[in-house]
Amino acid sequence: MMSAQARWLVVCGVLIAVAAASVTALAINVSRPAAVSAPPPQVLTLAASASGNTITVVGVGMGSAAPNQAQLNLGVNAFKGNVRDAVSAASTDMTHLLGALHNQGAQDKDIQTTSIWVNSQTNCCPQNTVGYNASGQVTVTVHNIGNVTGLITAAVDAVGNDLQINGINLSVADQSGMLKTARAAAMSDANVKAQDYARLSGHHVGGLVGVSEVISTTGGFACAECGGKGGAGGGFPVQAGLNTLTVTVAVTYELAA
Repeated sequence: MMSAQARWLVVCGVLIAVAAASVTALAINVSRPAAVSAPPPQVLTLAASASGNTITVVGVGMGSAAPNQAQLNLGVNAFKGNVRDAVSAASTDMTHLLGALHNQGAQDKDIQTTSIWVNSQTNCCPQNTVGYNASGQVTVTVHNIGNVTGLITAAVDAVGNDLQINGINLSVADQSGMLKTARAAAMSDANVKAQDYARLSGHHVGGLVGVSEVISTTGGFACAECGGKGGAGGGFPVQAGLNTLTVTVAVTYELAA
């Protein structure tokens, strides 16, 4: 027959064994992975990357508008036998050019000098200096594209053969509308991509973590009905076409289970 002390030790042993079994069962239950019905995570392309509990995607959006102003690059170039005469002739040409621009409505704030230079002209074998070229360049902002043709014609009449036309840049004066459209499209594109990658990896898109953007502007196609036309005096017709602004955003979202 067991003593009271022996019986007490047996009871304690049983209680310890039961407690240990409960802890083991709990540990096994906690560590057992939950069933996942979604497909395994996919390898992400360069457009998106997932790390930890976040996902970063790249969204692209565009906004377009017809240009309503132009930056016209004009200049003069005079060739003479010596530097003084070349500079004097070029200065006279530039005075005539600026007068023509003012007569067409350009204001001083719209005209900016971009370069002044003089170089020698040589012939060959033997090499001898035969004269000097003096040039000056200005950029004039034309606030109505329809006025560009008339302005060029006036410049030709004022300067003649010494006139240089070095290019034109068409732009949209107020790009805020284009920018809003492009940003909205970029964020929508990023959200769609994030939803796709989250679904593929068995998650849901959570809160927004961060956004960064890059903005670029490009010209578009030309269309016959968009620009100003030359008048009876001739000149270059200018076609406005479209300018397109592209917004690229890198957006990071949380990934929710």
